[in-house]
Amino acid sequence: MGDNGAWLLAGGAALGSLLAAFWSNVRAAYQILASRVVMSLTLDGYQAEAMQCYLRSHFAASSWGPRSYIGWMLYVRPRNRVQVVAMETSPPAGRIYWLGWRALWVGRGGRSEHDLEDGVTASSYQQMSLQLCYVRGLFDPDRLVTEATDFFNRQVYENTQAAGRHHVKHIHGTAGKMRMQGATQRHSSHSVGASHTDLRGCLQYRPLGFAFHQLGTPRQCKLSAVEELALSPEATDLATEALRWKDAEQWYRQRGLPWRRGWLLWGEPGTGKTAFARAVAEDLDLPVFAYDLASLHNDELQREWSAMLTEVPCMALLEDIDAIFHGRENIVAGERGGLTFDALLNCLDGVQRADGLLVVLTTNCLDRIDPAIGQPIEGRATRPGRVDRVVEFAPIDEAGRHRIAHRILPDHPQAWNRLVIDGAGETGAQFQERCAQRALELEFGGCVRSVRTG
Repeated sequence: MGDNGAWLLAGGAALGSLLAAFWSNVRAAYQILASRVVMSLTLDGYQAEAMQCYLRSHFAASSWGPRSYIGWMLYVRPRNRVQVVAMETSPPAGRIYWLGWRALWVGRGGRSEHDLEDGVTASSYQQMSLQLCYVRGLFDPDRLVTEATDFFNRQVYENTQAAGRHHVKHIHGTAGKMRMQGATQRHSSHSVGASHTDLRGCLQYRPLGFAFHQLGTPRQCKLSAVEELALSPEATDLATEALRWKDAEQWYRQRGLPWRRGWLLWGEPGTGKTAFARAVAEDLDLPVFAYDLASLHNDELQREWSAMLTEVPCMALLEDIDAIFHGRENIVAGERGGLTFDALLNCLDGVQRADGLLVVLTTNCLDRIDPAIGQPIEGRATRPGRVDRVVEFAPIDEAGRHRIAHRILPDHPQAWNRLVIDGAGETGAQFQERCAQRALELEFGGCVRSVRTG
């Protein structure tokens, strides 16, 4: 009985091995056959976004199967406010799209953001990855991808032309933050999404209840943002220089000159340095990338700087640099490290070309800025190429105070002279607040005083 049992066990093992080998061969043959019949494409990053945008506009989505939605905070023109807009996207389980009688299965890929390349070609708002499958011969893969890319680029251009390119994106890092156990947070969050007027990140989705032309703030016809400010002659000249620079790309290129400018704006708080930078960006219709240098590591700054250069012409705004660096020393870096002075210099004027970039640095204390960034000497900056102009923003003069008073109190000219006299020596922010309070008092009388003292 024992010998029979051993033979049975041996025979069962042999039969199992034979079946496993047979099944392995069948599965391999099936995979080879399937690959001859079914074409599979994997799209990552911006390319996945482009394909979703193309499918939404050119294909009909099947009404069967699961659905997936995402909420996007956007300015809605018919409502005149920012609100959540529901948008449909490709579900993780996949969905069939039809172009006439031809079918295309689309599902989300299983890659995480850490599986994608760092850099400008693979990064996206959600590190999106798509998997496309169809019967071989129904579509030309190169043509499908090329047409999707061209269509997406046209959509981005048309939407930015309609609403303008100007928006603000805040760049944050992980310096000084706690790390997750077993992994760092270095890749998890470095930037905050753009403003509620920027549609580029959601063009691949299908909005519910609104069309894209109803979303985002349209470019409005108004006075120049710079003209609304009370500027010194030197600051006015700087704004004119920016306008000429923006329109002179070919002039720079023909002469082999870098098409970039760098400014260092200095002065006590409230003198209008940030307001001036914002106004210039609005007038030139430039995206603004505002960097929180205190929170950035070297690799984070370099990665975000490279990504920014894909959106030139644009403005890089580095505010209150004296609060981060005293000379070359990072005074806010703790035990976990932070940004080094050399890494900052390499971004400002390193190996990577930065054509189309307007760099604006601000500081309250000019004497804390290392000459390697830029200091004024005989009317010039000590380090052109990094900082070309160093301009002081002083307390507002009498003519500037008259201009602000006229703008805020256009119906009360009798109040202008008193405000101008009382506001001598004040910064632009202080004098603007003085005028605003007086305008409210004249408009609402005792109601304002009772609210302020109650």
